[in-house]
This record gives sequence, C-alpha cells and structure tokens, in this order.
Amino acid sequence: MSDPSSERVKAAVLALYQARPVEGPPGDDGQRSVWHLSAQGAELLSFVDPEGRVKRQELTLLDEHCVWTSGVGLRTGRVEQDGASRADTSVVHPDAQPVPARLLRAALALEHYQGEDRYILHIQRVLALARQGLVLAGGASTAPASSSSGPSAPSPSAPAGPLSTPHASAPSVRPPPLAPAPVIDPEMLHRQKTEGLTMLIVLGLGFVLSVGLLFWLL
Repeated sequence: MSDPSSERVKAAVLALYQARPVEGPPGDDGQRSVWHLSAQGAELLSFVDPEGRVKRQELTLLDEHCVWTSGVGLRTGRVEQDGASRADTSVVHPDAQPVPARLLRAALALEHYQGEDRYILHIQRVLALARQGLVLAGGASTAPASSSSGPSAPSPSAPAGPLSTPHASAPSVRPPPLAPAPVIDPEMLHRQKTEGLTMLIVLGLGFVLSVGLLFWLL
C-alpha cells in the first residue's frame, strides 16, 4: 500500500467513513455480518454475535489486509485483485507473521476518524493499541548493543581472603618472676617444736590434776 498520507489512501479512507453499512442476516451460530464498502479500495467487514459484540473484523486498504479476531489478535496479509473492480474476485495472501509495517500504516490511516460508527471505532481502537505495542517494543529494542555484543571480560574480583597470612610476631611476654621460696631457719623450727612439746606437757599435767581433783571431791 502507498504511504498513508498519499491521496489514494486519503480518498479510500474518506469513502470508507461515508459508506453506509450493510447488515447481513444472522447465520446458524447467530452471528451477523456488517459490511462497509467503498469504491476507492477500502473495505471493512465485521462479524457480530447475538449480543452485539464484535468478534471479528477484516479491514482492506488498497492492497493491504488486516484481520482481527477475538481471542486471537491481529493478522496481516496482501490483497491480489484478479479483476479491474472491487466487485471482481480478489485473493488475500496472509502473512506468515503479522507485518508491523502493515499494522502501522492501517493505524495511521484510521487515526483521525472522529465519527460515531461503532464498527470503525472498534477497528480504530484495535489498531491504535497494536501501534502502541509496536512503539513500546521498538523502544525496548533500541537498547545499546554494546551491552549484548559479546561476553564481557570478567572483572577481577577481590579474593575472599589471603591464602596464607603470616602471623605477626607478637611481643614476647615473660611471666612474672616467681617469689623466692622463704628460707626456713633451722633454729626457728627447733624452737617451735620445743614450744609445742612444752604446751602439750602442760596440757597433760593439767588434765591429770583435773581428774585427780574430781576423784577427791567425790
């Protein structure tokens, strides 16, 4: 499709806005189709369930095709016409994967619609959300490539601890000198023994005298 600002696209979109929707009879599943068709190469086919909810929409702008299905999302494709007019047979060649450029062109073509047709508003919102998602994804993909160009050399990490740490020479602490053993005077030892023996003899004599006095009193 040409650039959305081209005169062909503008004319096709304007004709789509002015097209009178044609409703088809309900099918076996209760769904009905609503068809917006213009002679300028734009077409919108919507499928609505019995409750009025849009379940599927197919948008054709010149030679590009976008399909939205509830629960599936958006798909894109290319339209090949076998006849000179839109009424003749046309073949849609779906893309293996949605082409972002086609989605963006369709979103830009419909972004200025300010009417009240609920079906055009629905596909406009769907494409606007898709465009927003593509813009966000594009912004995320513009991260500096240097961070993912290759494995960076590992920065040297500080060792957890030295393999062997020499022990610092601690100042030698000498134990305090022991007090010299007291010198025992032999003479003093002999005197203490003599005094002890004398006291023992005195106590013995006192005991004997006490016993004798006791017997005398009895």
